[in-house]
Amino acid sequence: MKPIRCPVVQARGLCAGVFSLWLEAPEIARRVSPGQFLNVRVSDGVDPLLRRPISVCDVERSRVRLLFRVVGRGTALLGRVRAGDELDVLGPLGRPAPEPHRKEILLCGGGIGTAPLLLLARRLKRNNRLRVLLGARAKDELLLAKEFRALGLPVSLATDDGSAGFHGMVTELAETQCKVQSGGRRSAASRQPSVVFACGPRPMLADLVKRLDPIPVWGFVEERMGCGTGICYCCALPKKGGGHIRFCEQGPVVRLNEVVF
Repeated sequence: MKPIRCPVVQARGLCAGVFSLWLEAPEIARRVSPGQFLNVRVSDGVDPLLRRPISVCDVERSRVRLLFRVVGRGTALLGRVRAGDELDVLGPLGRPAPEPHRKEILLCGGGIGTAPLLLLARRLKRNNRLRVLLGARAKDELLLAKEFRALGLPVSLATDDGSAGFHGMVTELAETQCKVQSGGRRSAASRQPSVVFACGPRPMLADLVKRLDPIPVWGFVEERMGCGTGICYCCALPKKGGGHIRFCEQGPVVRLNEVVF
């Protein structure tokens, strides 16, 4: 696979430190599946040396959308990109997320982790019944709620400070909506999903698995990648029963119930 130079056709900030880029990338748009990511070169020099893995948020005809949060020097450089610039990208990389059929599916996104769930929702809504839970620290940091609603999906919100939706963590909201209540009863809003797809900070994913056990939870894990090709083991986490999972090569979407956090 060779890197591709892709023109940036739109670049804008969504909230503090979070940016959206649309790339003209017809080859990638044709080949990419939900769950896959691009390795983006953020400098024309050797500093930073490593590319940055960024999941594909959405696809529209020949264009591909990326969302990212500035967390270090590399993403800070990427935040300076403007429409008309070109990016050197490698991909799509990683394995596509599984695509269940005729299932009750819950999508649970926390912060910037909401991004890859949009393309997944666009694909899964054809053959499944979906609900979406979006969480953030505050109202201004909630992402993509408008886009999920435009797909015709029910969206519930959770904020840590209570400024929008449920007051608390999105994992608490998920538990409230999914778990059978005491005495075998369920609240009016509760409906236990067959499978959950989640993306967000690693503590959030670990908490979600614990709260929803034994419901299968598939998670997008790409917050700590190095080479992005399975060589450096930077992204590996222990696996129950022994061994490790390299998320860049075996994921980034894996069944989290099998991971030792």
